[in-house]
Amino acid sequence: MVKAAEIAQRRKEITEWLYQQEVVKVWELVNHFHVSDETIRKDLAYLEQEGILRKEHGKAVLIKEKELAPVSLRIVHSAEKERITTKALELIDKKELVIGLDQGSTIALLAKKIGVLDSRQLFTGSLAAIFHLAASHHSIHCFGGQYSAGDMAFRNDTGREMYPDVQFDLCFFGSSGVKNRKGFCTSSLIDAEAKRLMLRKSTKKIVLLDNSKFEITSLVQVAPWSEVDIVIANKGISRDYERMISAYAQLILV
Repeated sequence: MVKAAEIAQRRKEITEWLYQQEVVKVWELVNHFHVSDETIRKDLAYLEQEGILRKEHGKAVLIKEKELAPVSLRIVHSAEKERITTKALELIDKKELVIGLDQGSTIALLAKKIGVLDSRQLFTGSLAAIFHLAASHHSIHCFGGQYSAGDMAFRNDTGREMYPDVQFDLCFFGSSGVKNRKGFCTSSLIDAEAKRLMLRKSTKKIVLLDNSKFEITSLVQVAPWSEVDIVIANKGISRDYERMISAYAQLILV
């Protein structure tokens, strides 16, 4: 069985190749990595979803920065995410001073709202979140790692320790699709380990999920609902999901 780290490393090398050459053919990748055509096409499909490339006949083409809209400007389901982040802000206790922020458009929107709070220590890998917080009075710390243009976020290598002495009072997590899953998810193998580390280092864990996430599935489950304290989602999710999540975590529907 191929290890997740090997897949992540190959996709990282494909990304670096694209940044150097801008165009790469499928057969070149097959020969270079000594894997099947199908494996490379799965890699390219994943990287296309991440906003790094677009697939054309027999090749992959780098999406240049000017073609990308920042994640903060690509917020879909904005009304739903507005309600979710408003509720999330209400759940921040004045005694919770050290806060971790995941990545994604919902987290970026929450970061914008957090700017009005009293001074906090904020940790994130999301450049979009940092953009919204840059003019605030908060202390901002960035995890660093490999930059993902599609998410406007830095991704940490699997197993890499982040601020080993820091314990978060509270962490907010985004999620990719959770359809047919029993926990929150990510489309990135690299991100999964970083999110799990944040979970272990956080006293309170909150996941933000708009309705669209219940309609699609993802590559990897980060953690089961039993490892989360609160899930904030929109009204209208199926009763099955309500029962599943509520059995393990507090579910707040907005």
